[in-house]
Amino acid sequence: MAKKSAKSKGYRKQTGKKPYLSKRDIVLLCVLVAAIAVAAFFLFRYDDGALKVQNGAVVADGDNWLIVNGSNTRGGARYYKLGEMGDLEGYAREAKSLVTDANIPEYSFTPEAEDTGVSGITVTSSHSTADVLSKYAVSMLSETENIDIGEIQTGELGGRTVTYFTYTAEPTEAEEGEEAKFSRVMSGYIDATHDSCVAIHVESRADAAESCLGEEALTELLARTVSAVSLESAK
Repeated sequence: MAKKSAKSKGYRKQTGKKPYLSKRDIVLLCVLVAAIAVAAFFLFRYDDGALKVQNGAVVADGDNWLIVNGSNTRGGARYYKLGEMGDLEGYAREAKSLVTDANIPEYSFTPEAEDTGVSGITVTSSHSTADVLSKYAVSMLSETENIDIGEIQTGELGGRTVTYFTYTAEPTEAEEGEEAKFSRVMSGYIDATHDSCVAIHVESRADAAESCLGEEALTELLARTVSAVSLESAK
């Protein structure tokens, strides 16, 4: 009788399957996962200086902060402190929120003495550089009739580099109870952190254009206001 072979008895040769990933692949995968975990850890712990917001309001330690909305990404607006607004001798300071964003203050300075030739000074912030915002402002004003706009200049005022220009506007229809007057404004912009700037506007109003403050007087007032601004240093 012939002997049955192992194959005929149902035996099969077993061969081990190679793993889907080699040891080298597994090591590389572990390194990649670890790198992603470390990156995620630092991403969520990274402090870019954004101010805390509670119930929709920025938490600020002072009532004279210059604040900007620096981003609308990463789940919403992110507010940053650009600096602080000091006092101007001879002027009363008042702070109010912008209509477009209650968390961004605008400071107005009103002369305490009469016949100064100054109707007011305003200071606020913008998420634009001084160069970009000044050119945008000139572009918008250029579309308005009866406005004479000076050239954009850049120079040292109040110890800082300021981009500024002057424009004179003819009287328009006044609101009830007010007189129509000429207006001459010097607008200045100071670069700050977070690709933002501080905007300053010095205005003089009078019955005639020649009665408004001149370039020299407006420049002096702009320089004084710039000196009252303290800016945060880049981290």
